[in-house]
Amino acid sequence: MKPILLTDIINNIGAKCDYSGGLVISGVSTDTRTIKKGDLFIALVGEKFDGHHYINTAIQNGASAVIISQPIDCEVPALVVDDTLLALHRLAAYYKSTLDIKVVAVTGSNGKTTTRDMIACVLSSKYKVYSTAKNFNNEIGLPKSVLELDDSYDIAVLEMGMNHFGEIRRLTNIAKPDVAVITNIGMAHIGNLGSQENILKAKLEILEGLSQDGLLILNGDDPYLRTAETGAFHKELIGINSEEALTLRAENIVTCGGQTEYTVNFKGGFTKGFIPVLGNYNVLNSMEAICVGMHFGIDAEEAFQALSGYQSVGMRCEAEEVNGVIIVKDYYNASPDSARVALETLGAYAKGGKKIALLGEMLELGEYSEKEHYNLGAECVKNKIDYAFFLGDDYKAFKEGMPDYSFVFPKESRADYILAVSEFVRAGNIATGDAVLVKGSRGMKMEEVCEALISELS
Repeated sequence: MKPILLTDIINNIGAKCDYSGGLVISGVSTDTRTIKKGDLFIALVGEKFDGHHYINTAIQNGASAVIISQPIDCEVPALVVDDTLLALHRLAAYYKSTLDIKVVAVTGSNGKTTTRDMIACVLSSKYKVYSTAKNFNNEIGLPKSVLELDDSYDIAVLEMGMNHFGEIRRLTNIAKPDVAVITNIGMAHIGNLGSQENILKAKLEILEGLSQDGLLILNGDDPYLRTAETGAFHKELIGINSEEALTLRAENIVTCGGQTEYTVNFKGGFTKGFIPVLGNYNVLNSMEAICVGMHFGIDAEEAFQALSGYQSVGMRCEAEEVNGVIIVKDYYNASPDSARVALETLGAYAKGGKKIALLGEMLELGEYSEKEHYNLGAECVKNKIDYAFFLGDDYKAFKEGMPDYSFVFPKESRADYILAVSEFVRAGNIATGDAVLVKGSRGMKMEEVCEALISELS
């Protein structure tokens, strides 16, 4: 963050504070554990926490001013607001307006983080790029990311997530993107939003902050995005299977070892290259990155060269070989769409051996949960998964979808599930050349299953 006057903050977030000195703020913090001297501390309030309880600690650790919504006597300037989260948003939006920086915003049901990182990978070949840290894509994380920017950056690549209507709207009006990318419209959070049509509406809120001359990049293979009403914004479509007119089309896709080779057909020519990950969904993610790169003057060949050095984020389709067995770790999150493509891709990892799926429940599906877990079992059958283990409330539905060679456990039987996986390995059922997918929503803690698996194989 570049230094900013406290008085400018007071004037731009609607705070009550009689301070009129020349105090300069050098950073913003919502966590007393990471606060630095000279920071402004914002006392956020949530269901299970209240930052007001830590005001004194924040000051002791170096905070030079605080934003609060409750009257508190303290020895530093206190900016009083009605809502501290709204104050964070207003501060980030004001701060962004002081920067000379381009913004690429990425949203979608699946593939947001991978696409964000691929875009950053491509753009970094020519520019100084800031990319959202960790998974800071929500109403706290994104404004904190914006407040980490300064004028040394050329482009910021920011991820935007949501669970309900209005969240993307608030984020896009903070970031004011120059380019917006929507990866797909799946069923993640459908339990909250009710239908994919509503998920589309929620994702399209990103357009409310997009600059008038901004670029919108969409997955043309997605039926919801392909036909979406997007107004007068300049739009580019990428895809593989779509018969629609595409800006970039992937052709001649070939899996070779741990990488995927393909040719990009675009206006003006063809370029062949590879990405060091598997799956057509990653081809789509990478083409969105190439399209962003071309918008900023990086040609397709240069973009491919940059993507050859891409490294996947931990817990997102990360492959590890243990004594000849490929373990595919893909348990940062899970939805019907991401589970389907993970199962489809598993065969590319198997070296002539068996395909085994260790699966956990997909959360936030609401009334669709039972049906989608039945479909998950059916997808295992369709993709010729040799054995599957499932943990979750809808274990009976999964078993109906995959009645043979499946082992199911209710959510409360985690210990039994892990024990069954361990005994399965000890019995010699997993061998060199086999591939094992570990997949489930973050709340299912599938990393514990993966650790047990690796321990038995080692």
